[in-house]
Amino acid sequence: MRAFLLTTSVAIFIWVHSNYRLLDLPLHSTWTWLFSLLVVEFTYYWTHRALHEFNILWAAHQFHHMAEDINITTTVRDSVVDLFIYSIFPLPLGILIPPQIIMVHVQLSLLYQMWLHNSVVGNLGFLEYIINTPRQHRVHHGKNRYCIDKNYGALIMVWDRLFGTHQTEKEKILYGVVSPTPKTYDPTILSFGYYRDVWQKFCKMDGFCNKMSALFKGPGWTPGKPRLGDINDVPEVDYTEPKYSHNPFISDWRKLYVAYHGIIMVLGFYMLGEHPYLRFSPGKGLIAAIYVVYLLTSFGAIFDNRSWAAPLEISRCLAYFAFDYFLIFPVQWPIGAGQYLLLNILMWSTRAAHVLSMLFWFVYCCKHRSSADNESTEYTDVKDIESETSSKIRRNGCKAIIFILCFLIVSLAFIIAFMTQG
Repeated sequence: MRAFLLTTSVAIFIWVHSNYRLLDLPLHSTWTWLFSLLVVEFTYYWTHRALHEFNILWAAHQFHHMAEDINITTTVRDSVVDLFIYSIFPLPLGILIPPQIIMVHVQLSLLYQMWLHNSVVGNLGFLEYIINTPRQHRVHHGKNRYCIDKNYGALIMVWDRLFGTHQTEKEKILYGVVSPTPKTYDPTILSFGYYRDVWQKFCKMDGFCNKMSALFKGPGWTPGKPRLGDINDVPEVDYTEPKYSHNPFISDWRKLYVAYHGIIMVLGFYMLGEHPYLRFSPGKGLIAAIYVVYLLTSFGAIFDNRSWAAPLEISRCLAYFAFDYFLIFPVQWPIGAGQYLLLNILMWSTRAAHVLSMLFWFVYCCKHRSSADNESTEYTDVKDIESETSSKIRRNGCKAIIFILCFLIVSLAFIIAFMTQG
């Protein structure tokens, strides 16, 4: 999705620059690059600040801030709406900045974000006054009172210092959001659940002005409060509370299953990108994106131990075969094409894995049709149930090993069958 939005925004940016540019800045001038850096950072600063200070936009951005650890994975923890907003913010700059420069700045900013999201790098001395650093970005992700709505810059901190939103790291920071986090792994709820809160707040307000304020003022605003809310309403952090607000017990076989299918998905889409004959149209790309959301929702249900996780996963496997049949299967090539052998092995191994997965969940449904799942659907601290579930974990581990062996045997059978065909 990120690649699709980035490609689309670049195409639009080129069109804007070609038809509506006000200046022809010299591409090889150092001053052009410095000017572009300041302008891009200025635009990013106000876009990022708007995502925090307008409740309707915070609904898109809060998913990024739900992370209760800060590491490289936090960089790519973005909702679809958040990605869309970040994709369109540079477009007006097409009237000034050449496309080559804007593409470099946007990509540099994304790569730089990966370094910013870490809890290891400390004080960098005089660089703290010039560029954005992990120490300053940790403040941005904190839910301590002194961290709220601070440090919006991407590469440099000039605009934060100029507009009064700069804050240095002081006491120990706890990461996350101030409002309660949904206790689920379902990505659709985590990404879009806050919109329900915005809607409920909108409906509760009396009068047109208050209703608009519920959308376009800060998340903490209520009638009679400042535009961004009262900072004293933000609760003091409690360092004695558990680090993670949602930390249910998840059996090992569920982790193994989700990890395995997650790896299949990542490798599959990577290999499809290397396919010499497969070309995704926008429509097919949309179908692929919907399937990924479907897959992640099913994974969330498995981790949440929902009663409907098994039928959902069976339907997801069936959806995979529909996806395969219409988008992938028609453009295969003979297995004998040496350089594409790995692609074919991956394709048929993936098909075998989904057949086995459907069989597994069908048996699982039959086994539990007359009784509730043996694993508790109530979220309990791991320490409280560790002793009670140790034997179950061992049994599930054996099941997982058997599952993997069956998959390898069936996959090998598929590979041998197709390699030996004339």
